[in-house]
Amino acid sequence: MIEHITGHDEKVGHNDIPCANHDGSTATPVNATDCITPDLSTPSPTTSTATEAASESPQRRRLYDNLSAGQFRLLRLRAKEKDDDDIRCCLQTFTAASRDCPSYRAVSYAWGPKTSTTPIRISSQCRTLQRETTFERRSLHSQNLFDLLNQLRSEQSDCWLWIDALCINQDNADERSQQVKIMGDIFRTANTVLAWLGPFTHVGPNQWDDQSGVARDVETMIQRDHDTHAGMHYNKNYSSYPQLVEGQGICALPYWQRRWIVQELLRAQSVVLQVREKQFTMAALEKAVKLADADASGDRRIRDKIAGSAAALLARHRLGKRTGTAIPQLLKELLVMYEDQECQQSYDLVYAMHSLIEPKKHRDKLQVDYKQSAEEHFCVAVSFMHEHEDLGIEGVRIAWMLLKGKDPSSIDAFRMPSQSTGLHQSFHIGARAFKLGSCPEQSKESGLSIRARRNVAAMSPILPWVLQPKSGSLAPEQRTQPYLASNVCSIGPQDMLFFIIPGTTTWGLAAMAEPQFSTKDEIWLFAHTSYAFIVLPNVSGSMTIRGRAALFNSDGTSYIGSELYPYPLRPAEDIKSTAACVEMRLTIPDLITLATMANKAYVH
Repeated sequence: MIEHITGHDEKVGHNDIPCANHDGSTATPVNATDCITPDLSTPSPTTSTATEAASESPQRRRLYDNLSAGQFRLLRLRAKEKDDDDIRCCLQTFTAASRDCPSYRAVSYAWGPKTSTTPIRISSQCRTLQRETTFERRSLHSQNLFDLLNQLRSEQSDCWLWIDALCINQDNADERSQQVKIMGDIFRTANTVLAWLGPFTHVGPNQWDDQSGVARDVETMIQRDHDTHAGMHYNKNYSSYPQLVEGQGICALPYWQRRWIVQELLRAQSVVLQVREKQFTMAALEKAVKLADADASGDRRIRDKIAGSAAALLARHRLGKRTGTAIPQLLKELLVMYEDQECQQSYDLVYAMHSLIEPKKHRDKLQVDYKQSAEEHFCVAVSFMHEHEDLGIEGVRIAWMLLKGKDPSSIDAFRMPSQSTGLHQSFHIGARAFKLGSCPEQSKESGLSIRARRNVAAMSPILPWVLQPKSGSLAPEQRTQPYLASNVCSIGPQDMLFFIIPGTTTWGLAAMAEPQFSTKDEIWLFAHTSYAFIVLPNVSGSMTIRGRAALFNSDGTSYIGSELYPYPLRPAEDIKSTAACVEMRLTIPDLITLATMANKAYVH
């Protein structure tokens, strides 16, 4: 989702920490005159290689001394002086919660497509910042970060900031791992979290060169802040919530699509949002979202646009935290809730949620290590959720979430690993499939089937997979053959059979599958997955997964497991259907195989 936003910028991770480029190459090591390359708002300190760390220049090492446990750096940004065009700043190390640690702002921001070659001057000598201080010239290959620093230095005095791109040594994987573990505390103890939404070109005293309506929305939020502070009742007719949606306002900004901002804003005590020199509080945006949610008389289409925006999701989460409403606290819940928030590195799908996991005693057992291989990282994350969060019904879906950003060849390596890899764990993971029904009945073509074929992708065939009964559950037999029947052509929607599942007619549910299904089959579906399985019961009590089916609603739209089983489950809610549950015990390779088959039409 975020790829189209980044353009040709270098690929970044944790708050946009430099990492692999979009073409798959690795970011160039920073030398004395090279760039720091952040746009670090979506940090992902995950990508520097051992080569980069080894090639660290003497100047770079002087700028970044080693940090001890509990230490972090702050950036002191020098106020702009008359006729001084250079941005000057320095780094200083502090111990968390120490008396000499100054009040500071933690910065949250998003990357942008433009690059900057204008240098800043940065020093590790932070005591007085006198003119004789030795500064190094560094270019920031992020126009957004440069604009942020340039805007903030216009303030009347020097200021202290925490900006991951500059305060973390991005060439040191150990330091990135250590700093990510304390990032939640860094944002929690900041005086304010400054959310930089971006600079929009100013073309006149009261004009903004922006086609999205952001300027208008900013003024609306400022007015809402002012009215609330003055004790006035906010008049929604002054500027109502429709201005915040449909790609025309604040809620549509790319900033909200970043995964790292979730912990940055949720851990913050106070949040100020800034567009250029204009500022307003996160509380004002929260009130706008709350107003939209409560106003049943407004345009439903517009209301739904707000409800589905990433900005509204975060606003509601902050409100829930403050008011004591139940909010997600488990990693498996957070991964599902913020599934649409993007980051550049697969590691950061998990690490960006780290500080939000409760209870803390469990969180501390989740290892943060950017030196891990992709296989090791996957195993660590799944093992953590299995051992501490009872990973079960959502396991297949979450496995796919952690895999889907990987290229097909790496998924193949995960699926059929050698015995020497870390994927062969000694434990088994519980999972649950829903038995939607049995004895599917082929149906005649209709307007529904014709509409549905437009929404069904061609599917690769799968080889039969036998599940054996063991201790009240089913366990897949170990696979010794290739995953796919590569010598068989994929099945296109034009050749799929249209059928209904007895017992589901009240849902208007129908399906299409390859021509191998029979009236002896059962149809199984995992929660929140895209494709159902065609399963044949055997006389011995075993089951054979032998095909897949695409499900759709009575209007021809695709049907997925979230409609069968909403997640997170509300206290008074149970499975919407009467579908029987099938308990399964899976190894990690089994989980990967099922997750891939249940979500991907083509598996190469």
